[in-house]
Amino acid sequence: MDRINNDLEIEPETICRQIEEFLRLKLQELGKQGIIIGISGGFDSAVAAYVSVRAVGQDKVRLLNLPDRDSKAVHRQHAQLIANELGIALQVRDITSILSETGVYQLLPISVIPGKLMRDMTVRLGRSLLGLGSGSSILEARFNPEPNSLVAKGKAYVMSKHRIRMVLIYQQAEVANLMVVGAANRTELMTGTFSQWGCDQCADVMPLIHLYRSQLDPLASYLGLLKEIVEKAADPDVIPGLDDKEKLLGSFRKVDGILIGLEKGVSRDELIQRYGAEAVERVAILFERSRPMRESPYAIECID
Repeated sequence: MDRINNDLEIEPETICRQIEEFLRLKLQELGKQGIIIGISGGFDSAVAAYVSVRAVGQDKVRLLNLPDRDSKAVHRQHAQLIANELGIALQVRDITSILSETGVYQLLPISVIPGKLMRDMTVRLGRSLLGLGSGSSILEARFNPEPNSLVAKGKAYVMSKHRIRMVLIYQQAEVANLMVVGAANRTELMTGTFSQWGCDQCADVMPLIHLYRSQLDPLASYLGLLKEIVEKAADPDVIPGLDDKEKLLGSFRKVDGILIGLEKGVSRDELIQRYGAEAVERVAILFERSRPMRESPYAIECID
């Protein structure tokens, strides 16, 4: 089992250099004039922004922040801190009106409740989606929810936001001939904890997708990410009450170890002995049920 720990260890300077070279190569091959990144103020997009600036320079990187009414002010502030640190003018566009127009906020029963009361209600609703006390998990239930159920509507509520963000990022990218750089990591990919067809899946290049979430920590340290970004919780910031992906998913280091084991064919018994039956079962379920998110769209193969 030491091979799992060995596989999780990275040499950040080497990895950073590889990513920089990859970004420069793809920028040239795709004939793009620069890079655009949807920056949330969170950890992953910060890593993508820092390494992009190292690769092509700050004058060729555009940062776009797309908050909505549910977005926490702290994340917008952190997006600005990142932009300031990198010497880039942050573009901000609030997408609340677009989401309202498309009926997203009508999916959950909170749209007519004003101000702080609305947020408090949304927090309680978000926590209820977790299935706390029922033995279920929103991460599992969302793969095959009952039609029109709270889980199904909550899934649509969350996914729609990142899909709208994807459209707006690509709109700017097309106009300015920019390469869209995504920030998803391998832990998200292999557990399905991303928004399918949203801004955390759709991109021209995904420079972090080969790295598990726990592997990004030494890379972030090497890049010199701000303390405020490194130390805060992994907050998806899509619905109040769902505030820490690591608490929901489990320790990133443990989850990543299980994922590597599953991908490399380590026996279930070995993994259980090391990580415990509950953790292995939870990650294995996510790994299998999220497979269609990685494989789709499905198509009929041509037969000669």
